[in-house]
Amino acid sequence: MKLKNLKKLLSAVALGTCLVAAGCGSDEGAAGGDKGANFPDKPINMIITHGAGGDTDYNARLLARLLEKELGQPVVPNNVTGANGSIALEQYKDGDKDGYTIIATNTAALIGNKATGLSDFSYEAFEPIAIYGRQAGENIVVKADSPYQNLNDLVEASKKNPGSIKYGVSMGGGVYIASVIMDKSIGAKFNVVDTGDAANRLTSLLGGHVDASSVPYSGAKEYIESGQLRSLGTLLSERSKMLPNIPSASETYPDLYVDTYYAVLAPKGTDPAVVEKLSKAITKVVNENPEYKAEVEKMNFQSPWVLSIEETKAELKKQLDHFLKFEKYLK
Repeated sequence: MKLKNLKKLLSAVALGTCLVAAGCGSDEGAAGGDKGANFPDKPINMIITHGAGGDTDYNARLLARLLEKELGQPVVPNNVTGANGSIALEQYKDGDKDGYTIIATNTAALIGNKATGLSDFSYEAFEPIAIYGRQAGENIVVKADSPYQNLNDLVEASKKNPGSIKYGVSMGGGVYIASVIMDKSIGAKFNVVDTGDAANRLTSLLGGHVDASSVPYSGAKEYIESGQLRSLGTLLSERSKMLPNIPSASETYPDLYVDTYYAVLAPKGTDPAVVEKLSKAITKVVNENPEYKAEVEKMNFQSPWVLSIEETKAELKKQLDHFLKFEKYLK
């Protein structure tokens, strides 16, 4: 689907949401600092912006399950997918401001959608609660029987036969931005195909619908270890300490990096006391829960890591500034 068609769809979603959402346009919850004291006293709805089976979904569901123990109320995950997370972000950014609806997403989508013009907003349209984890790194992967042994092989092959190599991305997000960087900064000439989120990109590659793609290591691990896929490198800005044998693409091509972090947001205007309480609860889970530590080390191949509200805002701004350097190529 072309970006301009996605933008029309998102506009329609925004209009429909404003007509039906109880919190749209309301100031309810924007004030009243005492609300945090009794929060939460009912279940919390966690909207996950990407599909079941992907890394964003896995991390969000793990956090939701452990937050229940911390907050004393169920945290119920619901996937609202499409347009690289923009459907959910558009739908819920102006939703109820009482703290009982929160959004779990990844920063590459949240920031990337603004840089590409898929969305006309970014993190500033929400109340950031926390960045609570790092991705293992989008791995540039090919099938194991492909002729490409490293990233340079893949790039050079695309230059020799422009448009012949199909590269699967999620339009508007970090992997799409990486494909643009490969084109404009490196000279790679792929046939870029929108194959959806991480789970769908993996399926498309395994099924032979694309020749290469970017997939989080956590999702590709079993296929790499079983010999079905080959990793040509990660899109991390530096090698993962837990995966030292996988190179970073930026070691060969310095501009080629997209760090993906997991984030939780609340609709704009949510009571600051509620946001702070949620942030502290997430921080406690990440820093103190041994089950969480074991799971993220196994799944993300990263140590537990969480940022405060202000640190989260600063990191989101840093990522947005990085992506906007390529804005003229993305729209």
